[in-house]
Amino acid sequence: MKLRFWLAVVVMGAIVLVGALFQASFFAASNVQISGAARTSEGAILDALAIDEDQPLISYDMGSARKAVGELAWVESVMVTRQWPSTVRVVVRERTVAAAVGRPTGSEWAVIGTDGVVVEYRMTPPSGVPLIVATNEIIAASSIGQVISGVDRALEISQDLPLQLDPWVTTWSSDADGVVVAELVGSAKADFGTVDDHRTQFVSLASILNGGAELVCLETIDLSIADTPVLERNDLCMEASRALG
Repeated sequence: MKLRFWLAVVVMGAIVLVGALFQASFFAASNVQISGAARTSEGAILDALAIDEDQPLISYDMGSARKAVGELAWVESVMVTRQWPSTVRVVVRERTVAAAVGRPTGSEWAVIGTDGVVVEYRMTPPSGVPLIVATNEIIAASSIGQVISGVDRALEISQDLPLQLDPWVTTWSSDADGVVVAELVGSAKADFGTVDDHRTQFVSLASILNGGAELVCLETIDLSIADTPVLERNDLCMEASRALG
């Protein structure tokens, strides 16, 4: 019995000693190592981590840290781990810009990731990504870090657009009813309507845009019936064309 008692005392003493050791300043979370953050500022990440002065590394809440950093607009996913004796390691994967959603006036653009989350606002749109024109109400209701509503179809179609059609499209538009329209080079429009068959619509659109003479005075390409597009031409243009002919 005495042996067991003293063994218990030794074990408890060791536990207390180890606990006290890990609470010592040598094991405080005094260093932060951040990688993968190109668009997210170090200051924003440090604020999200909220590491108290002399915070013991062993008791730092990694789950809360991951949640807080993950709520930053550019952050798609994050890992937060301990690196003994005193480092919190943060590995960030940021969102890829998928499109910019702007007001009809073009005065403000919400830059969004592939998941539709708004990562920033700009007065001018970024280059090299699809531009989607939405209603003022859609832009006004959006906020950084949240999914923008009302443009999911336009985003999906613009992301799936074949490379051969990309040079033809200048901007996309999406209204409150989900009707998607592509503004084409020149003055024509391609109306995708609300049909969930945009891959067939792409084939139909490509056959028209590669048609040469079919582009004369073209005003609207109605793709609401995916495999049977309807062409609408500008009457004044047609009259002028006939007069010249």
